Amino acid sequence: MDMFSGIGGFREGLRRAGGFECAGHCEQDEHAERSYRALFDTRGEWFCDDIRKADAGSMPDFELLCGGFPCQSFSIAGSRHGFADPRGTLFFELARVAEARKPQYLLFENVPGLLNHDGGRTFAAILDTLDGLGYGVEWQVLNSKDFDVPQSRRRVYIVGYLDARCAGKILPFRETNDAAPAALRDGAQGSWVYDPAGVSCTLSASCGGFGGRTGLYDVSGGVPIKEATKKGYKMAYPGDSIDLAYPRMNTRRGRVGRQTAHTLTTDATQGTLEPRPVRTPLVSSPERNPSRTGKPGAPMFTLTTKDRHGVLLGKRIRRLTPRECLRLQGWRDDRIDRVLAIQSDNQVYKQAGNGVTVTVVEAIGRRLADVHNELEAMDKA
Repeated sequence: MDMFSGIGGFREGLRRAGGFECAGHCEQDEHAERSYRALFDTRGEWFCDDIRKADAGSMPDFELLCGGFPCQSFSIAGSRHGFADPRGTLFFELARVAEARKPQYLLFENVPGLLNHDGGRTFAAILDTLDGLGYGVEWQVLNSKDFDVPQSRRRVYIVGYLDARCAGKILPFRETNDAAPAALRDGAQGSWVYDPAGVSCTLSASCGGFGGRTGLYDVSGGVPIKEATKKGYKMAYPGDSIDLAYPRMNTRRGRVGRQTAHTLTTDATQGTLEPRPVRTPLVSSPERNPSRTGKPGAPMFTLTTKDRHGVLLGKRIRRLTPRECLRLQGWRDDRIDRVLAIQSDNQVYKQAGNGVTVTVVEAIGRRLADVHNELEAMDKA
């Protein structure tokens, strides 16, 4: 059951993991809901536009309850009002559904600020609530850059289960990706390939306009010239994009199965200049305020709803395209095409920033499915 579904990041990740079938979803934003229905066949499924109005008794049977409950009230970038904010109380709507239907598993996502909000009392209340419903609970802060996308996006994932034999088998993930950028393939400028440590800033829902000027990526097979030169991207070179279609290869740290993307780089006509990440470039020039400018080749500053970000290359700064933002959330181009065909750029920026990273959900889903199948086999033996 896909609650606070957005455009369907949970559903897409579990679909890729295999063995999951969605029983229904809930989403209040009409634009996100339009994208969801363009991405998935929802005919005959249960639906509700407001979880507060959801009749748990009318829901079909389901074994996994998913939800990225609204995070603005817990985010460092937000007001951090927590449960005092009406959005913060929506967690208890998930708990209400869980109490009524008793699914075997829970999978929730939120910002890391949830853990220390109000001195930890907010998270303690969440744990106490789930414990009272009979769930064992484990949680971990995972970074999307460790799951085959070049975006630094730290989120806390909460897993609940009714069967104590699940303990320690879904979380934690122990491998992290903290290495400095290292070249895997050198050569002419613009053809270098780096390991996934060359990451972008964290996407947020308000990354449209100047707030979305967050990167310059030069890779093969990028966005079409028509898309790259449309209004808002006129400073992008034809072919600029993020492309995760490179063959999987071993990194110098011995990992297998990491997809790679080009690091921030320059067009051949720009010589050997290296791009530099810039925070709030409109406030003051990078030259006069060096603390707002990273070193050449450094990762992007984390994108928030208040700061504005860009990439300095000589005098050029350009924003990420909507396609790139969805790629950074793990969506593949054939799926992205369906969203771009029906949504404005601003809506796509919002939907990408509000979403969950598909590849992270896929990895958790694979583990959850393995554990579930293992327990079923044990019970039948």
